[in-house]
Amino acid sequence: MGVTAPGAGAAPQTVAGTRSLEVLWAEAHPAWLPVQNGTLTIGGTYTCTDPVGTNVRVSFSSLQILPTAMPSGAGTLPCGPGVVGAYWELTSFPTPDVHHGYVSVFASFEGAVVPPKQLTA
Repeated sequence: MGVTAPGAGAAPQTVAGTRSLEVLWAEAHPAWLPVQNGTLTIGGTYTCTDPVGTNVRVSFSSLQILPTAMPSGAGTLPCGPGVVGAYWELTSFPTPDVHHGYVSVFASFEGAVVPPKQLTA
């Protein structure tokens, strides 16, 4: 029996069931009271090599000070063999206190806590 090696330019092999998430940025869309609430969008890269059709939960809470705001959000991300270093973003539920400035983001990925990030939004 012979072993076939991937050809030049073949996609890298990934281990099924690999999961990771990295928060890289945040963007504030401030509230314009009294008409419109603001949102905070966070994003970065993730890997999920579970079978196609599988989704993973991602959620976040965050803290902005001066004035205090605590935007949060939740959603799902799709998985598959080629989902390695994929871009993602998630927008918070609307809140009246979102503003530009520093934000501490506390994310979870499929129930596992991701190390907190201090970002500028």
